Formats: sequence, structure tokens, C-alpha cells
Amino acid sequence: MIASPALMNDEDLFKSYAAELTRYANGLVGPFDAGDVVTDAWLKAVSSANWDLVIDRRAYLYRTVLSVATDHHRSTLSRRLREVKVASPESFEVPLLDIDVLRAVERLSIQQRAAVHLTYWNDLTAEEVAARMGVSVGTVKRHLSRAKKRLKEWLA
Repeated sequence: MIASPALMNDEDLFKSYAAELTRYANGLVGPFDAGDVVTDAWLKAVSSANWDLVIDRRAYLYRTVLSVATDHHRSTLSRRLREVKVASPESFEVPLLDIDVLRAVERLSIQQRAAVHLTYWNDLTAEEVAARMGVSVGTVKRHLSRAKKRLKEWLA
């Protein structure tokens, strides 16, 4: 029998969610920074004064990863854009995706990118995405709608 996440010690909780949080962060900030974002998010979450009061720790960790990824994105946007311009398609670990699609998704806002990643790469419903992002279902649908519109424009 697996213990409830609220009852697990922090080490076991990290072992349980580290891989999925890293995949999520990978979709938000890319493979080079995903591990750092997850580590920073983990430290931010467990050092929070409210950590012991959190009931849904998985959702809390997803929101913290999103928050840290947003901060990371703001601080490194210009550097990342320069790197993408010089990167060759072979340097990406996901060879089945078109480089133009990856570049277009990277241009989306961090919230839109999170909604797209959780919806299309993780096959989650709008309700599940909303719970993980800590927003309403309507906000998720708005992010997805705007992302689709922008991707259609950029990839046309």
C-alpha cells in the first residue's frame, strides 16, 4: 500500500514526483534548465512556512515549478532566444518534433506553454491542468485558445 502524499516524508515525496516534475519543467524551460528549476522549486516548496499545511502536495509542487519556471524564463529570455537561433535540429532530444514547432512553442508565454505541455504532452483534461496550475478551468481554456491562435499564425 502506497502512503498518501500528505503523509510521506519529504525524501520519499521527492522520489515519487521528481521524474514527472522534471518532464513538466522540460516542457516549460527546456532540457538544460529543467533539473535546476525542479530543484529550486522543491527547495522553495519545502522551505515554505505553509508546507506542513499543504493537503495536495503534488499540485502545490506543480504550481511551484510553474512559478520558478516563470522567474527563470524572465531572467534568461534573451539568452535562450540567442541559443535557439544557433541550435541545430540535431541538438534537440525529441527528434520526432519539427524544429519550427519547438521554436514556436518556446515563443508562447510561460502559462500558455504550461497549459499546452500538460494538455497535449501529458494528455490531461482541462480540469486536471487547472488543478496542477492552480488556476480556473476557464483560464486554462483561455491559455490554450490563445496558444493555438498564436501557433497557427507563427506556423502558417
